[in-house]
Amino acid sequence: MPSCSLYQVLATARWHGAPALMVDVKCRSPRDGELISSERLEPYVRSLVAGGVDALSTPTDPVYFDGSISTARRIRALADVPLMRKEFFTTVEQMDESAEAGFDAVQLALSSFVDPVLFTAQKARAEQLGLEVVVSVTDSLQLERAVALGANAISINCRGLAALRLESRSAGYGQVLASLVPRHVWVVLESTVSGRADIDAAARAGADGVLMGTTVAKSADPAGLLRSLRPSAAPLRAVLEPVPSAVALRPAPGPETPPGPPLPISA
Repeated sequence: MPSCSLYQVLATARWHGAPALMVDVKCRSPRDGELISSERLEPYVRSLVAGGVDALSTPTDPVYFDGSISTARRIRALADVPLMRKEFFTTVEQMDESAEAGFDAVQLALSSFVDPVLFTAQKARAEQLGLEVVVSVTDSLQLERAVALGANAISINCRGLAALRLESRSAGYGQVLASLVPRHVWVVLESTVSGRADIDAAARAGADGVLMGTTVAKSADPAGLLRSLRPSAAPLRAVLEPVPSAVALRPAPGPETPPGPPLPISA
């Protein structure tokens, strides 16, 4: 398990009944243009940490998101929360690159144009290196495939990315998909949050985390925005324990599962 575990953060959030607040640190958006200048990166990440962000992600694609491994290293140096890499991965070797750069997790997209053999090899290599894998899906068919492939965590992207068309989907669409995810799998909703009501709706749908990007980047007070979105005052950062795998993490209580104590969190 990595030094900062995204799985553990999601498990803790589930036990507290409130989605973990995750922020995607992207310098540019294909739709909105520049979001975070190089000069603003450090103060922006510090403000996210001050606001109690539970986990971060960053795209390293330089073409559409102005990302890079060097930018990711700058983020890693400023934040002690789990950091997930987002990328249009094309090789297995990029899993090694991710581990060496200090990422704790990688997001692997499961879309119609992804080579299933490459996807399986990347997932296996990432897990071999101790990286946590979040499988990104955009529809119910991909969701079924992700579960069949043994995904421990699934992110539901409510903004279609095929060919970077970026057509918007409603938050309700993602919430319906989230409700279909088996309870032994952690689930993160992306691109659905504009206010506290969206956080509450995500929680009702069974989301263990919400991943925000542009809304936070455009805010004049990112730390204040994060605090306003959190149902409780304290962040949900988990104190790491020697858990061998995501499968060993306790599932949410269900009809046949009696409630148990929450995973410990820091003060």
